[in-house]
Amino acid sequence: MSQFAKGSYVVYGKMGVCEVLDRQVMAIGGEKGEYYVLGPVSDPRSSVYVPCDNVQLMGRLRPLLTHQEIEAMLDDVDNRQIDWVDDRNQRSAAFRAVVSSGDRQELLRLIRCLYRKKQEKVADGKRLSSMDETLLQECIRLVEEEFALALDIPQYEVGAFIRQRLDG
Repeated sequence: MSQFAKGSYVVYGKMGVCEVLDRQVMAIGGEKGEYYVLGPVSDPRSSVYVPCDNVQLMGRLRPLLTHQEIEAMLDDVDNRQIDWVDDRNQRSAAFRAVVSSGDRQELLRLIRCLYRKKQEKVADGKRLSSMDETLLQECIRLVEEEFALALDIPQYEVGAFIRQRLDG
C-alpha cells in the first residue's frame, strides 16, 4: 500500500488536491485504525480522514501527476472524445461518473465536451444549463488545481497552458 509523506500533495477523488497533514491512529465511529488526515486545497478549513485499511477509499488517493504524465495526457486527449448525451438524467449520471473516477484525461475530455456544447448554445443565444455549467466549473477546478501544482505555475495560467499545448 502506498505511503504518502506528511506535507506532500495528493489527489483524493472529487475532493481534488489535498495536502497530507498527518497519518495517525484514531478512533472514528468506534473503530480504531490508522488514517490519513488530508487538507483539501480548495477548502483549507476542512479535513478529510481516509482509513488506511479501506482498499476502496485508498484507491481514490493518488500522487499528483508529473509534468511528463501531463504532457503525455495532453498528447493523447484528442484520440478519444466524450459525446454529448441529450437526456439530462443520463448525461448527469454519465458525466458525474467521469468526475468520480478521478481520471484527469477523462476530465479533460469532459471539459472539452461541455465547453463545445456551451459554445453551441451561446451561438444560438442560449446558455448551458446550470447543472452542466456547475459540472464544467467543477471539472476545471479539479484539473487546474492539480496541473498548477504539478507544473509549478499559477492556477489561473493552467487554461492557457492547456489551450496552447493542444493548439500548437
